[in-house]
Amino acid sequence: MIPTKLHLIIRFTHFVEETLLVALMAVFILVACGQILLRNFFEVTLLWADALIRHLVLWCGFLGALIATRMDKHIRIDALLRLLTPRQRLWIDWFTDFISACVCGLLAWISIGFLQNEIDFGTHTFFDLETWKLQLIFPLTFFWMSLRFALRTIVNLTKESETLT
Repeated sequence: MIPTKLHLIIRFTHFVEETLLVALMAVFILVACGQILLRNFFEVTLLWADALIRHLVLWCGFLGALIATRMDKHIRIDALLRLLTPRQRLWIDWFTDFISACVCGLLAWISIGFLQNEIDFGTHTFFDLETWKLQLIFPLTFFWMSLRFALRTIVNLTKESETLT
């Protein structure tokens, strides 16, 4: 059973993830459609819009992956899992969640190095915004996904110990 305060923190985190994704998607759609209308009807283009759209796609994709990981709806090959017993499937789930936690943790570590390179280069994008600030989504998302997979690994181990007793 999850303590009440922890449950509220988890629900708030889910709310923030989903609200941020919806807000970014709304901005993405508005800017993209506005850019298309301005180009086609007024032969005007917003110089910053294409860079903003690229970063919004990146953020929406990573936030979507984070939410999919939370809901256990991420991409996986599970055709053979249907043939296994529940106990065997639990072990496979444990193993794949453990490996996923390790891979996401490694990607978080690597993306911190990537971010450090961006900080060192000092590149800027639209509205004179430093590029590294827009690329914070890499380490943050990979770290959060790694944490989710690690917690799921622990939960699967707990389920296994419950089935043995």
